[in-house]
Amino acid sequence: MTQGEATGPKSEIEFQRRAIAPPIITEANAEPRNEFESSSVLPINEVTPKKITLDLSRLDRNDWLLAKKSKHYFDRNYHPETGLWDSVQGYHHATMWDVASGIAATIAAYDLELASREVTKDTLTLTLNTLAELPLYKNTLPNREYSTESGLPSGSYSESDSNGNGWSALDIGRLLIWLKVTQERFPDLSRDIEKILQRWSIEKAVKDGNLFGTKLYQGKEYYRQEGRLGYLQYAAQGFVLFGYDLDESFSWNHIEAVEVDNQKLLIDQRNLPYFTTDPYVLLAIEIGNVNVWWNQLDALYELHKSESALSGKLKVYAEDAMNKSPWFAYNNVYYYGKPWISVSPGGKPIENPQIFSNKVGFGLSVIFEDEFAAKLTDTVLNSSLSSRSIPTGIYENGGTNTAYNINTNSLVLTALWYKALGKNSIYDFVTNDSLVTQ
Repeated sequence: MTQGEATGPKSEIEFQRRAIAPPIITEANAEPRNEFESSSVLPINEVTPKKITLDLSRLDRNDWLLAKKSKHYFDRNYHPETGLWDSVQGYHHATMWDVASGIAATIAAYDLELASREVTKDTLTLTLNTLAELPLYKNTLPNREYSTESGLPSGSYSESDSNGNGWSALDIGRLLIWLKVTQERFPDLSRDIEKILQRWSIEKAVKDGNLFGTKLYQGKEYYRQEGRLGYLQYAAQGFVLFGYDLDESFSWNHIEAVEVDNQKLLIDQRNLPYFTTDPYVLLAIEIGNVNVWWNQLDALYELHKSESALSGKLKVYAEDAMNKSPWFAYNNVYYYGKPWISVSPGGKPIENPQIFSNKVGFGLSVIFEDEFAAKLTDTVLNSSLSSRSIPTGIYENGGTNTAYNINTNSLVLTALWYKALGKNSIYDFVTNDSLVTQ
């Protein structure tokens, strides 16, 4: 498909999602009204707990190969002086979203028996201590980006009294999910997490039941609603887990139904409506395949399956770092009226876009079981054979996107953890009355 110009309102100061774009050096509460209606609009399923068994024999030889490659990324890109990991190999900076990915990979590696309990706890303790001591944006919440070498704010305004250029509620929401998982999996680290939460003004990222972020731009601070359908509800999980009211984040306001390749989807009508598969895959693996109206994982899986068959090219669209300009892309299933369009953070269409994301492709391959899922697994495996870590994905011309990054390698590890749990979510496992392993 030829990618046309993306249209719609644009503004440099309007924002809803963070993006790191570095050069790569190395390797309205309305009643449900259609077929998307659900009997539950709760952000977390309320079900009777079941026995969940962690069984590493569920992983095959290829799974272990990918697990060790992903673990290598974290071994290579970890900074013992801060307990932080580089977001992209060779780029010594990270957002709170990336920190969450590092924590997720660390705990996953422990339960996959790729790291000892002692090493895991030491790593997590250092990371949590750094989070508790970060210079906060205006003494309120973490800046959008930090140096992984020094733990100091990076990016614009990083050396000013503001300690950066604002905070991302979406990034903080993802981090809160993994702080809760850490708290449940390692209860003796609860005090370290409490220190973080006591110092951070989490309530400043919540207004009128919705998520709000800030951005300092040309000397003026903007405080605006942050998050669009999928990303918004996923990030809101973290705030809900710590007792915050995010009802408006789960409302039908600003939602519209469309069709893409005869598949019905819901889209967000607000500006910058990036629509990728990422948040739905993260939701299933981390929280559970929640039975709520906004969860479109099944529809997106079927859509990718049909589009791959029609185009003759395997497609999995997701947001990802790139090893070429513009260095970061939102590979959208739908964006401002156009399907299958990849754009830069500035909204410009990308030539030779990435059409297959290894992280989301692998996530889908462990959630679903059919011939298409098997093809996804094989594609991720084959594209990774010549690399020590998992590369980001595959471009339209068949080239490999070698922007080795934290989110790709983290999701592979957590997806394997999910598989070893018998396809039960990580949150369900860590909150079980008794953790069962064999």
